[in-house]
Formats: sequence, structure tokens, C-alpha cells
Amino acid sequence: MFLRLLKYLRGYVKIRVEGYSPERLLNLCNVNQILLWSVEIHELTYEMYVSVRDYRKLRPFARKTSTKITLLEKHGLPFFLHQFRKRKMFFAGIVLCTVFVYSLSLFVWNIHFEGNVTQTNEELLEYLETLGVEHGTLKSKVVCETIETKLRSQYPNMLWVSAEMRGTRIMIQVKENTDADIVSKIEIKNTDPVRIVSENTGIVESIIVRQGTPLVSVGDEVTEGQILVEGYYEIKNDAGEIVRYEGVPADADIFLVSTENYSDSFSLEYETKQYTQKKRLGLRFTIFDRIYEWMPPIKYQTYDKVSKIQEIHVTENFYLPFELETVWFLEYTAGTENYTKEEVRALANQRFLNKYKNILQKGVQIIEKDVKIDTNGKLCIVGGTVTLRIPVTAKEPAVIPEVFTDVSGEGEH
Repeated sequence: MFLRLLKYLRGYVKIRVEGYSPERLLNLCNVNQILLWSVEIHELTYEMYVSVRDYRKLRPFARKTSTKITLLEKHGLPFFLHQFRKRKMFFAGIVLCTVFVYSLSLFVWNIHFEGNVTQTNEELLEYLETLGVEHGTLKSKVVCETIETKLRSQYPNMLWVSAEMRGTRIMIQVKENTDADIVSKIEIKNTDPVRIVSENTGIVESIIVRQGTPLVSVGDEVTEGQILVEGYYEIKNDAGEIVRYEGVPADADIFLVSTENYSDSFSLEYETKQYTQKKRLGLRFTIFDRIYEWMPPIKYQTYDKVSKIQEIHVTENFYLPFELETVWFLEYTAGTENYTKEEVRALANQRFLNKYKNILQKGVQIIEKDVKIDTNGKLCIVGGTVTLRIPVTAKEPAVIPEVFTDVSGEGEH
């Protein structure tokens, strides 16, 4: 790559060598360290490339070997500049373009995030704007260390933040605590008394209590909102009377088994699209947040709109404040077809998994599935029961009862 650039800057030509002894000319070039490349033999002639500087050295050798050198092609920057030497506005445009591109390189035109899950790019960009970091900010005013510190302070779930300036881009990589969404929004200290409550209705399949007072056992039926493990212990005296309650953060592994009805239905027909050869192209150009577009008139009855946005950059990290969006309008004719039996079963299973996708990600297991698929006219009807194993993880602050002493000495309440 570097040699090609060097050849272009210095200029080179393609020549033809013919005559009595062209081989002798090539030998003289080798002895005098004249570089020739891409040598081709055509019957009694030779064609090759040589630099402009070495081309001037060939004339004495040509006379000495009684050969003729013919100039075929000219390549490189010197010939390009010579061709446009009288066009002053052309060179002025090159200078202005160079100055313009250099000026653009002094600003930030792209902010890229990696690793963010709970915070969207839009949310992080809005926060960076409050710090004075946005698209179009001078690179000299951006302090990556400040960005790292501010992001970690603003978003506690970010365990690690790295900000780096690359060309006209700010590359921000974050590492989040993905377990933060399991913690309740109510901040509870580890020493505060909490109790475990059920968020579902079902039968207790297993319970292992490490801390706290269990209120249910295996086989008990519980309802939503019921307290399963209290966040305190009863402290009794020798007579078996409760003298006080000691609060603790309840901790237990509890699984419920719950059976629920499942029903679903969908049409056996689906729409098909047969694309024609007709299509129209629209363009949308964004420069410094200003949008210029050209959209053709669309007379298609049915069509799809497919767009692609391309950020313009000179190199991998030299982004410019320009975006080019190509919009294709593709005409199609609509029709209908029926699902096959295999497609009906696959679609029913996919819809079933989509419904339970979120709870399965929270540790819920499907231990039994009794579902039937029937077709009725133009509909597919799915129905049955699903048995789930559900972990209980919900906690809430515990309320510690008070112990009242009977002043008459008859007992305590």
C-alpha cells in the first residue's frame, strides 16, 4: 500500500521497448539499479512501468543498445497537477476542502456506547448533554476521565466505565450489574427485618429456611400476597411466654407449584407478498441536524418501505456530521395462503414460548404441559393446562409486633 502511494506521488509511466536488442537494455537497467515492474513480452517488444525519474535515465541506454522507447501511458500526481495547472479554482477548492475536513476533525461527531443494557443510548446521550458533551462538541473540551466519573456516580449499577477518544468518536464501554433488577426498588439494608411474601397462588413444593420464622410447610396452599416467612424470631422465657421479638432479614428457598389454564387462537390464513420488479428510490441527507430529502411520488397500491442509514466517515474513527439514508419503495401484490399442519404446530409452540418467555427468564420452570391443538374452520384453537414451578423471591419490610405487659401481673399480651 505504501509503495503504491509512493509511486503515485512521484509519478510513473508505461513504456514500450523495441529494436535490435531490448534484452540488453533490460540488463543495463538492472546493473544501474533502475526499477522496472509489470514487464510483459509481446512478440518482439516489451511493455513495462518505470518511474518518471528513472525514465529520463533510459535515453542513453536506448541509443547504446539501438532500441526504441515509446511512451504509452502517464500516471501519478505530477501528471494530474500538470493537467489542471491552469484551473486555479480547482486547486482553491482542494485547499478549502482540506481546511474544511481538518476543521471537522476538531469536533465530536459520533458517541458510541457498548455494554449498556438497562440504560438506553438516548438516555445516556441526554445525560452527557448536561455535562456539555454532545455531537458537535470541541474535542479539546472533552475530558474522558470526567465522563467516566460522572457516569458511575449517576448510574450506580454501572460497575465499570471506560471512555476513549478515537478520531471524531467517543467510545464509551460500560459494565453493568445485571443482578440489580432483582433487587427491590425499596432500599433495604442487610440488617433490616424483612419477610418473604408470595406473588402467586399455588402449593408449596419445597421450603428451606435459613433465617426467619416459617409460616407454611410443604403441601400448604398459599395465595398471592400471603406471608410465607416472617422477618423475626419469638424470644420466650422459661415459662414459654413471649418476652420480645428479634427482627431479622428472612432468607429461604421456596418453590410453589401452580397449575393455570392456557388458551390461544390464531388464523390459519396468512398474508403473502409477491414482489414485482417495480421500485422507486428516495434519498434523505442530514447535515448538521438539517434534513434535505427527495422522495419520488408513489402510485403503488401496496408497497414496502425499506430504508438504510449510513453514517459518512472517512476512516474507521473519522466520522463526519453527515448521514445518507436510502429509501426503497418496493411494490408487491398481496395474497393469502394456509399454514400446513407442521407450520400450525410450530407456530402454536412458538406463541406458547413467547407467552412464557419473560417468566422463564426469572427462574420459573414448566414441569407439565397438557395442551391440545385443534383446527376449527379458519381458526387454530389451542387450549389446556400448564403446571409451573415458581421460585418465591419477593420481600417486603417486616412489621415487628410489640409485647405488652399486664400491669396487674396476670400475664402478658
